[in-house]
Amino acid sequence: MSASGGAIQPFSDAVTYLAAGERLAAGHQLYELSPGDRQVLRVVGTSDAPLLSPPPIAVIWRALVAIPFGLQAWIVACWIALLGATFILTRRAGVTGAILATALSPGIGEQLSACNMAAFFPGILAIAWVSQSGRTSGAVVGLLAALKLSPGSMAGWILASRPRGFPALLLAVVACVVACVVAASPGAIPQYLGVVARGVGPSWLSLSGLTGIGWLSFGVLVVGTLLAFTLGRWPAASFSVGVLAAVLGTPALYLSGLVTLLALLAPMAWPHPTRRKMVNSPVARIGAIGIPAHFAFAKVLDVRRR
Repeated sequence: MSASGGAIQPFSDAVTYLAAGERLAAGHQLYELSPGDRQVLRVVGTSDAPLLSPPPIAVIWRALVAIPFGLQAWIVACWIALLGATFILTRRAGVTGAILATALSPGIGEQLSACNMAAFFPGILAIAWVSQSGRTSGAVVGLLAALKLSPGSMAGWILASRPRGFPALLLAVVACVVACVVAASPGAIPQYLGVVARGVGPSWLSLSGLTGIGWLSFGVLVVGTLLAFTLGRWPAASFSVGVLAAVLGTPALYLSGLVTLLALLAPMAWPHPTRRKMVNSPVARIGAIGIPAHFAFAKVLDVRRR
């Protein structure tokens, strides 16, 4: 969890995941700190839980904590994944890619410092777009949704544009749930639902945080998912709406989370073979311009609050 609008603890999100893996390995509660547990950064006004992500990320880190250099390996992997995806997408998308990457540079910088799992999302979503296999795309989206919920908005794109991939999406989610029950504990999922039920305060950059309308972020997630489904005839537009909804539809939006928007460049970098005219999808173009505008507006509000 990145601190809002200010300096953050180096690799704070990676350390949060590390601590979660350690708690699982020690047989402790995943969403509560026990005596002797590693302390983690918690943002005031959001939640007092030491982990806000679903249990699957802790299952992954339960394996990583068994490796002496597990934390370092994760940090290096995040850097390679994010910088590699940024370079490839920007190079292939041309001027629009350069503009979007420049606008997102504060988020990229914070992500390199936090090493949240979202560092992998631009590259993984690009793979989902490029893949000619609906099953591969569905499995990829299902995995992301199990790890961070909001990428579930991409289910609208999968169901409309690549319906054969929807069973794979569901299978990936079920597999992650089973892994949580087996590798973590049967109580891990109810514990997470309890954290959600108690409420997680919106971050300063989220739509709910900016407007004070608590349901707005979730509403954008739902509407964006449905809109992505209705745009199934135009895969690039459907994909772009799903990506926008995944980012703007989370109440826990920080600068580091904006890097997922790099995936908007995927339809421009690899045009759909039967609909190349949608490379210039108005939705994608508006997203490339509108998101930096949203960020700038948020920064103005943040300055005024100070």
